[in-house]
Amino acid sequence: MIKRLLAVFGLVELLVPRRFIEFWEGYALENPEDCSLKRWVIPVARLEGLLFLAVLAKPRAFSGPIRAALGWYGLMAALSPDGYLEYWTPLIYEDGRPEWKPWVVPATRVIGVCYVVLALFGWPSKNDTRRD
Repeated sequence: MIKRLLAVFGLVELLVPRRFIEFWEGYALENPEDCSLKRWVIPVARLEGLLFLAVLAKPRAFSGPIRAALGWYGLMAALSPDGYLEYWTPLIYEDGRPEWKPWVVPATRVIGVCYVVLALFGWPSKNDTRRD
């Protein structure tokens, strides 16, 4: 079930990244109308969607630098969600200062923990009895 949900997220992010981001900004920001994304964000979001789909299609390919990067980003988000948001916000938004809703900081920590667990233990497929 969760793999299907992630596949839908990856597909939507790949096909319509701007709408995907705007949808989540509506939930996460108090002031989404005051913030505009930098030009690089949409292509990277599209790449993220493609990576989600690739990892879901071929879990064994999820190793090396991609897995390490996911683990480090997850560790930063899990240990210091405020610092994580403080670091990434000016890199993502052109102008304005996003006002995050109160649930965003704890959600950032939870997502970070999920990324660390995924980086450490992988996502085995049904047909794969070997450990990562």
